[in-house]
Amino acid sequence: MTCGTQLTIDLEGMTEKAQVLAAIGAALSLGGPDANHPVRAGETRGWGLNWDALFDCLLNLHSGGIWGSSPPFAFPLTLRFTGAGALARHNPQAFAILQDILEQTRDAYARQKRGFDFELVALA
Repeated sequence: MTCGTQLTIDLEGMTEKAQVLAAIGAALSLGGPDANHPVRAGETRGWGLNWDALFDCLLNLHSGGIWGSSPPFAFPLTLRFTGAGALARHNPQAFAILQDILEQTRDAYARQKRGFDFELVALA
């Protein structure tokens, strides 16, 4: 990826945590190719498909994710989440957790002097 990357992740119509995690995992190839599934014993691909695993993966975007099997992303990086209105309306707790994780990720990368930002667009 080139410097100044912006990636858009469409969350249109998604109201459940599992849908959102799957969409993010697929968009970022968090478990590597064809591995957007929970990690199984003895595997070195996939990811946990939970909020903690998402945070861990986001903190390792520069190095290919938690297993190093995803594409490394160049910084500065902006993740733009569109269509998050359904999630905000129907599952405000999941929306708040996602926003918190993204804020924590931005803060962690700032401490590393890496530019990371996000837009979480909840408008329909």
